Amino acid sequence: MRCSVLSLLLLTTACSAKSEDPGLDLVDGALDAGDGGFDPDVGEGGLGADVGDGGTTPTCTGLRCQQVKCDSGKSTTVSGKVYAPNGTLPLYNVIVYVPNGTPAALPTGVSCDRCGAVASGDPIVTALTDATGSFVLKDVPVGKDIPLVVQLGKWRRQVTIPEVKACVDTPFTDASKTRLPKNRTEGDMPRIAVTTGVADKIACMLPKIGIDKAEFGPGNGAKTFAVEFYDGAQIPGYTSSGPPGTPTATVLWNDLAKLKQYDLVVISCEGYESSTEYPGTYGGWPKTQSKTSYQAMTDYLGAGGRMFTTDYEYTWYKYSPDAALKAAMTIPGGAPGGANPMDIDTTFPKGKALADWLKVVEPASTAGKLQCDYVFDNVSASTKVSQVWTRSGATPHPRFVTINAPVGKPAEAQCGKAVHLDAHINMSDKVDATFPAGCTSPLKEGEKAFAFFFFDLAACIQEEGEPPKPPPIK
Repeated sequence: MRCSVLSLLLLTTACSAKSEDPGLDLVDGALDAGDGGFDPDVGEGGLGADVGDGGTTPTCTGLRCQQVKCDSGKSTTVSGKVYAPNGTLPLYNVIVYVPNGTPAALPTGVSCDRCGAVASGDPIVTALTDATGSFVLKDVPVGKDIPLVVQLGKWRRQVTIPEVKACVDTPFTDASKTRLPKNRTEGDMPRIAVTTGVADKIACMLPKIGIDKAEFGPGNGAKTFAVEFYDGAQIPGYTSSGPPGTPTATVLWNDLAKLKQYDLVVISCEGYESSTEYPGTYGGWPKTQSKTSYQAMTDYLGAGGRMFTTDYEYTWYKYSPDAALKAAMTIPGGAPGGANPMDIDTTFPKGKALADWLKVVEPASTAGKLQCDYVFDNVSASTKVSQVWTRSGATPHPRFVTINAPVGKPAEAQCGKAVHLDAHINMSDKVDATFPAGCTSPLKEGEKAFAFFFFDLAACIQEEGEPPKPPPIK
């Protein structure tokens, strides 16, 4: 219907008497729909009405037409918390957004995910979770069944908010909806390879953070499971094999094409330095890592792969054929004991977030400190290409370190990432053919710290010293 300026003014004057509506008022001469209707003003991406010539010109599409302007001091917001798949562990730096379309399918296998890209699905509003796992989305479209995406790298959940009302906050507090998916029927998950080891049972962290038992299986090449296991424990008399049918880790380590099938590779400490490059002996135990392994893993990181290591798995850096990665840390090795607890470096934004997050999930912990089952002193120094998160000792040595790859390249050319914890986080559970039945201990402080880095490893790549930013909107 075409209308004159006079008729529109008469309409808005009549409607202005509805003072009980929280956000209704005249906004630049246009009717503001505080009751969940459309706002004819274009200031906030709402439905524009060009009345100068008596015509109407639409300036929005889809849910953008349901954004409304509010009175000064008011806003249409949605707030909540994002959790790990277990629904109890809050997560930092998770992207939350309202899409205006259907997000595209995520790429399979190794891919480049740098921060600063527009999220899939034409986001209308975006936010990041803080150190408490909390988020606030502003200027959310008003109405029923508003779509919401929760995403961290290739972890992605798409849910629906039952109703968003205008010019007030809508708490979205259902943790069953705002947690990351525990299986692939609930949403997207990265493909993860786990190599086992007799010393550190880090694989037990995965069921404890809520990943469904049905997603664990052997690395048989069938891509049946989200989390696939490889046996890195080659010490006679010790069993740490993972689910039945688990192949040896050399099948993974020596094959770049196989590595590229996985978004993340989690490498458990084997209990000794299992490198053919190492001159010493460990009771005649076989060496499982070779020049072929190191070249494949280095190439994997350069292609955008993500690698998680603890304790003796410093070998992946110490013997890397990439001179820049090899020089990133000075590693005497040998697993001497280190001081425990560690001091968290809070001088950069993500380090401060780790310290704040740890107090949320472990209230009894000492602020700025981090305690693990056992801390080592394998690493004596690091270069500027490394981000040191924790240190300990009289002469503080690096303990938790992250390195973006290809090492030494500009941030805009990096797609891969490695994180090394010079520690053991779980020495009490059991990883064997009954997995995850042997993961019985409560989630400990060190495991919670592992979870922080595990999910951070899955996130988009950015300059570690910079504060994370929500993805842009077109």
